[in-house]
Amino acid sequence: MSTRLPLYRMLNAPLGGASDSEVLFVFRSHDGLDPGATEVSGDQYALGKDSDWNPAEHPLMVQSLIERAPLLEAIFGPEGVANSDAEVLLALEWASADSCWRMLGPVHGLRHEEAGSGVMLNIELEPGTVRGSGFLSVQAFLGQSKAEFVPGFAHHPGARLGPLAQPIEIIIDGDGSLFPVVEESLGADGPLWELKTCWSDPQDEPFSSDYVALVLNNAHPHFEQLRDRRALNIEQSPLMRQVFAAWLALVIAQVKADMGAQFDTYQDTLDTDEGIASIADAVHTFIRMGDLNTASLPELFISTQCWLDRRIRALENAV
Repeated sequence: MSTRLPLYRMLNAPLGGASDSEVLFVFRSHDGLDPGATEVSGDQYALGKDSDWNPAEHPLMVQSLIERAPLLEAIFGPEGVANSDAEVLLALEWASADSCWRMLGPVHGLRHEEAGSGVMLNIELEPGTVRGSGFLSVQAFLGQSKAEFVPGFAHHPGARLGPLAQPIEIIIDGDGSLFPVVEESLGADGPLWELKTCWSDPQDEPFSSDYVALVLNNAHPHFEQLRDRRALNIEQSPLMRQVFAAWLALVIAQVKADMGAQFDTYQDTLDTDEGIASIADAVHTFIRMGDLNTASLPELFISTQCWLDRRIRALENAV
């Protein structure tokens, strides 16, 4: 196995995770709509929950406030990536395999001598350009440098210097689902839906559409019957409820089969306060929340359907 060495010093998220006070993310939209961001874990957010915001109709604006002192230290300090006389360009970057989309927000030029308490970055994602999940990160690039070439430092303007903080994952679903749901064309003769699994170890891979997803076939003749669930914020069509219940039961059954004897032990020992991080963590949470019966596949299908029906009725009665 070969390791590729960078040609110059690179950042590797020196400011830590998004939960640290050094980097703060705020989600907004036009017309006062709240995207309803829900923190699933320290670096994962779900948007659209309990909100009228719809990614197909409304833009998403994200702001990031970064504390200046640790920012200057990370870039211009002894272990930094640029000389003190250089200009470093900062921008929020959105990257999503589900949307096949990558973009940068407006650039902020940063210099060592610049005063102020913090740096504000922002990015706006237009309606209809985002779906599924994606990653948002604070990226640094070299602007202008007056110094002579210094070994170890980038010297070409525009050189990418790396991320300043760990990327955060944003799960976007207009009906408020926290689950990885994507739409693809599987053909008019293809199935209405299918389970996508790309994990090698459910205890390591994150619960995201890169590794597991409910794939809805938008070329299927009955696809619009699934979309009808979005007519109101909390409603789901009966067909979509059955599809989702079957999908979730299959995910749990597959994770149980892959983990074998470790499955029951993992369910008994996992700290319930750690949140959803891996696929196995998510399965543990669903089993606990729904009191699901995993003794057999038929029992799992039944208990999953009953749990989802109870949750939908509770939401409808709360309105």
